Amino acid sequence: MKLSRILETLRTTRPGGVGIRDWSLFAIRAQRFTLGIKDRHVGSAHSPPTLQRGCDARYLLVWDDGLVSRGRLERRQIERETDEALAYARAAAYDDPDAAQVLGQAEVPQVELYDESAAAAARGESDLVARRLERVRERIGEEELRTWSGSFQAGEVCSRLVTSAGLDLAGRGTSMSWFVTLDGEIGDGFGARRAETDPAFERRLERLIETARRLRQPAAPMAGGVAPVLLHPRVVEQYVLGTLLHHLDGATVDHGEGRFRREDFGADRPFVREDIDLHLDPLQPFRRGAYSFTSEGLPAAPCSFIASGRLVQPILDLKYARRLGLPPTPIPYARDVLAFGTADKLSLARALDRAAPGVLVLSVLGVHTQDSASGDFSLSAPQALRLQGAGYAGRLRGAISGNLFDVLADPDLRFVAFPDEPTPGMLFPCRFDPK
Repeated sequence: MKLSRILETLRTTRPGGVGIRDWSLFAIRAQRFTLGIKDRHVGSAHSPPTLQRGCDARYLLVWDDGLVSRGRLERRQIERETDEALAYARAAAYDDPDAAQVLGQAEVPQVELYDESAAAAARGESDLVARRLERVRERIGEEELRTWSGSFQAGEVCSRLVTSAGLDLAGRGTSMSWFVTLDGEIGDGFGARRAETDPAFERRLERLIETARRLRQPAAPMAGGVAPVLLHPRVVEQYVLGTLLHHLDGATVDHGEGRFRREDFGADRPFVREDIDLHLDPLQPFRRGAYSFTSEGLPAAPCSFIASGRLVQPILDLKYARRLGLPPTPIPYARDVLAFGTADKLSLARALDRAAPGVLVLSVLGVHTQDSASGDFSLSAPQALRLQGAGYAGRLRGAISGNLFDVLADPDLRFVAFPDEPTPGMLFPCRFDPK
């Protein structure tokens, strides 16, 4: 990707007689290979194999009169139509003094983000994908499952961040992911910057097949009411962590739209149970959420948002750090670099024993319709397994309801270590109403 023309234009352009005082340009060149499966058919018209290449750039411009422009440039605008693109940016400029800042030179950590085999797959050398696909087809054929769908993806990205303050950073990374859905409803997969090992792939696939088998067996009727509920890590990531990160987001805090206020951060009182932490470490090699610098140029580093139940700091980009009078923080781009919960976790076997008679909730619907400010929730649970005698006793459909912040303060809440999952499950008393 050639940036010489756009960089020169940023320094010299004066649309309407106004020059650019400060600027930041974050450019990405990417290629991705995707293989889809729809109802057992590989690479059909509904899920064709694709090899995509592209590049674009995000910009922040601070004009001489203090107005700000943000936006995205396509390749043709980066390499050829630079003057026209910046003239359009000037026409859309607006007043936002807190956003009018760019970072200068900084040391960034070295993090392992690039894997040669993943890069080869992203270029279409699909031996690894083919082997994994064949293994899935083989196991599903042995189980005589009705149908299955899924996708396998590999990507390679090169990035460069340049600012008018002298920052010039470059990096590259890869990604590998797969996801398989069985019987048209239950799915699982894996994503990171390189493929997981063959044994880890086999374990995850076998657990998925076993779960699909259990969901085929209906459970005996169960009365509604408060019961032990065990949330699968996928549900914890989707609802619990998703809600907490929304409340911790700097924009939410600044606008007063969530549970937490500026004065709550650093206060010596717990907002969740005192043994609960939420810690970010983007330096973990090959994790999906690992990186060495943010798109604004802030170096990656470990940090805590919640420690011993107390709010340490919100999640802050440059704009909202200035608004709230706090230093900017690294950003959690994916859940697998977050450490959430307590140091002491139950094994899954012990949790199943404690959860009987109760339910394991595998998925929920309606997350985006919940009252996030209060923490009240009422979520449909279409895929749940009844638990009896430290084991599984068939499928239930129902709904769970309660208040998330009450759950996080509950002395009976236990976090549960699930095999091969970076996020724990959660076991707590909760209302479950079968449908």
